[in-house]
Amino acid sequence: MSIIKCPVCRGQVSTMAGTCPHCSTKISGQLRTCPSCGSYCLMTQETCPECERPLEPVTASSPNPSPEKEQKKEANSLPPRRKKSRKKKAILWGSLLVAIILCGAGCYYYNQQRMQQKEQTDYERLADVTNPEFYQQFLIDYPESQHCDEIRERMLVLQAEAKDWQMLQRNINRTSVTLFLQKHPGSLRQRLCEDMLDSIDWQDAQAIGDEDAFTNYLAKHPSGRYVTEAAEHKNALMLAKVTPEERAMIRGSLETFFSKAIANQDMEAARAAIPDSMVEFCGKKNADVEAIVQYARDKMAKDVIGLHYTFEQQMHVHKETLPDGNTGFAVEVNVQETISRSDTSQPTSHLYHVTALLNQEQKFVRMNITL
Repeated sequence: MSIIKCPVCRGQVSTMAGTCPHCSTKISGQLRTCPSCGSYCLMTQETCPECERPLEPVTASSPNPSPEKEQKKEANSLPPRRKKSRKKKAILWGSLLVAIILCGAGCYYYNQQRMQQKEQTDYERLADVTNPEFYQQFLIDYPESQHCDEIRERMLVLQAEAKDWQMLQRNINRTSVTLFLQKHPGSLRQRLCEDMLDSIDWQDAQAIGDEDAFTNYLAKHPSGRYVTEAAEHKNALMLAKVTPEERAMIRGSLETFFSKAIANQDMEAARAAIPDSMVEFCGKKNADVEAIVQYARDKMAKDVIGLHYTFEQQMHVHKETLPDGNTGFAVEVNVQETISRSDTSQPTSHLYHVTALLNQEQKFVRMNITL
């Protein structure tokens, strides 16, 4: 049995099939090969469907006269003096008949061996086939095969599996794929299901996006399709992770800056808290120490006695690449400003939102303070 393209609809069909399952064209006993390209054609087709070259019409060959009639005709035509050789000719014919019988027996044995080999080959090919139709075709082609019971049982299992597989395709998720594997252990589709789970878990890891998500993916799929990307994401997150020590240093830098440079208008404290200048400070570009101290002085109205700042406990910090290519720290935190006034009728507190960017030396590169 061979799987070929139907000469009419070009769908896949067995050479031993009665008709094509796609277009119902009669197949068995109606095939011949194109002498130009070797493709299968119908005996009734005038051109090859593959190379489109003309085909010779098929004609019925004239029957040969039987050996008995030929012998009788020859015997009647012989002159009387040659009739004595009939016995000799009979011996020759007998020898020829024995040779023909032996040749036929040899051909029969050879064909039987070929059929057995073909049956075994077709049986072995089914080991990787999940389509039940091919199992049905095997039973049609080899109804007396010793493998029939096994093939029939496997076909029934695959028919049930195919129905569950179609249902799975309508709603692919981790639960449906896992249930399919549990219901059909050892299925030929197991590798495909594992690939589905691999992709599902990778999408989940990307959606969550934290270090634990990528760690879980690598634990579930140590040989998965996305292990390289997952490892890269995990390493990047680890490098971007802010340690408790770094968080404490950032909080200390903020508290010092507000308690001294702002509250006390301390120029030395402001100079120590920034590089030569800040990229931006409260909307001012390239702000220097004077700009910081002037911002603080503007807060000191005539009735203001003092400024006090308290930072909320919750502070968001992450690492960020600076314009110079080095890694810095981006921070967001709320700070409560308490104002000591001689005129108690005026507002005495404000809640500010502070966003800042610090370099590796814990100096402020950028800062904005907004209500």
